[in-house]
Amino acid sequence: MTMPIDSPIFSGKAAEFLVSAMSSIVFLFLDFLDILLCVFFKIVDEIFEGNAGPCYCHNRGEGRAGAIDERGSEVSETLFGRENVFREMGSVPFPRKSEGFVKNGGGNGIVGNRWSDCGCESCVSWMSIGDQRLHVVVKEPSEDAFGSDCSSRPTGNVIFLHGFLSSSLIWTELVFPNLSEPTKRNYRLFAVDLLGFGRSPKPRDCLYTLRDHLEMPYFLSPKDGASLTALRGLADRKLWPPMLFGSAVMAWYEHLGRGVCFLFCRNHRAWEWILKLLTRRRDLHFMFTDMTRHTHHSAWHTMHNVICGGAKSMDEFLEALRDSKAKIHVIQGAQDHVVPVECSSNIKMKVPQAEVEIIANADHNTIILNREREFTQNLERIWASTADNKIAAGMLF
Repeated sequence: MTMPIDSPIFSGKAAEFLVSAMSSIVFLFLDFLDILLCVFFKIVDEIFEGNAGPCYCHNRGEGRAGAIDERGSEVSETLFGRENVFREMGSVPFPRKSEGFVKNGGGNGIVGNRWSDCGCESCVSWMSIGDQRLHVVVKEPSEDAFGSDCSSRPTGNVIFLHGFLSSSLIWTELVFPNLSEPTKRNYRLFAVDLLGFGRSPKPRDCLYTLRDHLEMPYFLSPKDGASLTALRGLADRKLWPPMLFGSAVMAWYEHLGRGVCFLFCRNHRAWEWILKLLTRRRDLHFMFTDMTRHTHHSAWHTMHNVICGGAKSMDEFLEALRDSKAKIHVIQGAQDHVVPVECSSNIKMKVPQAEVEIIANADHNTIILNREREFTQNLERIWASTADNKIAAGMLF
């Protein structure tokens, strides 16, 4: 029995094979390009900084992560376990990695920005004032709502944590303006810029591990290889959809990612000026500017040591939440291509009391964008249902 070439089944398989073949070719080229950029950045770092910047192209293999940091268990194996055809073949001789890189997650006090990072005032202001604390936007309850009666003052606190390549602006610009008056009177709100993002410090001598900050998705997998499972789940090496391709490039290729950050993050003021000129707008949307308000060092290590590396610790964290009987409410878009929807289901399996809400026709961004008021009202209903708790939290992957 033969199958017509114009049948839907044949066409679907042919398209799948074509996409797979194109993905293999494109990522083979990116493997080679990342090798070339490794050599390029070594040479340029030597010129501008006096020594070649360390990278993760060397000392690969099990247990090697601990050689870089005394807190080796906190360093994700994905930093070394990323496949690269040419690197595995040993086709290119690499300069040796600098010695003494990052002891105890930041013992040598290097806080200056690199030549490939932006040095504008908004990006390095935390260095000039010597403030090593996280940037937090605090919105206190309305003073006029209680007058002099301190006994009626609310004690409810809500902590907002943003997602990857974002900042506290996702909350202060989209959620805070849509809060109802009762909520403004009854809650104290904290929107945090995580370490390495927004207006918080971005130290060079930090590995951005879970001990430094906590922000991760959950993948149901054994501890052995959990980080690599998370990496493949979040940034699989595929051309489609485009957002997944972009995630793969930035997560799998250390030097290619640094090149992208050099072009866009270091020169963000020029790109912002061009966009303002083209759109004839005085101010750009904060989500565009947030995409460039980080360094490659902070984003790279947060991706691997927190988002991917944290997967191996998620079981014990979720077990602690389960045992504490804490109320958990997860909201995710049904069309989310950044964090697989099954992650929410896995949380529900591990923590039975967790409530999981999947929003139809919403993706990773539109879970809030274009439905800000609806999203905020949903948060308020959740907080009202946990009125007996002192602290609530809002968090985005």
